[in-house]
Amino acid sequence: MAWNPKKGLGSSQYALYATQTAVIVVLSYLSVVLLGPLSYSGISLFYFVYPFFMVFSMWWGLWGMIAAYVGCVIGAGLMVGLGVVPSLAYSVADLVPPLAAFVIYRGVLSKRGIDPLFRDLVEREISGYKTNRAAAWFWFILINGVIFNFVSAELGVGIQYAMGLVPPSAFWLWWWGWAIGDLAALVLITPVIVKGLSGLVERAGLINLGWISRRCCG
Repeated sequence: MAWNPKKGLGSSQYALYATQTAVIVVLSYLSVVLLGPLSYSGISLFYFVYPFFMVFSMWWGLWGMIAAYVGCVIGAGLMVGLGVVPSLAYSVADLVPPLAAFVIYRGVLSKRGIDPLFRDLVEREISGYKTNRAAAWFWFILINGVIFNFVSAELGVGIQYAMGLVPPSAFWLWWWGWAIGDLAALVLITPVIVKGLSGLVERAGLINLGWISRRCCG
C-alpha cells in the first residue's frame, strides 16, 4: 500500500477532495440538527454521515479521513454550538474508524479476498471474479459496525464526558445511542452509496491506489 503512487496532484483532484469535504461538513451538521431531541452536544442517535466518510476514505484514502475529521469539527461541532477545543477533541472519534478501516481493508482483508471498496457487499462478481458476500458482510459488521464503531463511541462520548459536556447520568444513554445509531446508519446507507456511486467513481479513474494519490507512475 504505497503512500503516494503519483506525486503532484492536479487542480481537479484538489477540487474533488474539497468538494467531498464540504459534503461531509453539511451532512455532519444535518445528522445532528435534523433529529432535534434525539441529538445532544454534537452527538446524534442516527449519524447518517458516518457511512459517507467511511466510503470516501476507502476511495480517497487520507483525503476522506481528513474530511471525516473536519466535517465533525465544523458540522457536528462548531456549527451546533460547541466550542473550538471540544470540537477539535471529540472529533477524533470520526477520524479513527476510517483510518483503521483503510489500514485493515487495504493491508489485510484485501489479501484475503475481501474488496477494500466494499463492492462485495452488493455485487456477486467483481471483474469476473465471484465475491463472498457472506464473508464481506461478516467482516464489515464486525470491524466497522462493532469494533471501530464502539471505539468511536468511547472516544466521542468519553472525551465529552471528561470535558464535562455529558453528565454522568446520561453517559451510557449517549454511548449506546452513538454505537447503535452509527451501526444502523452504516448497514442501511453504505450499500446504497456503494451500489449507486462506486462504479461511476471507478470508471472515472478517481480511486486512490495509495494514501494520497490515485495512479502509479508511468
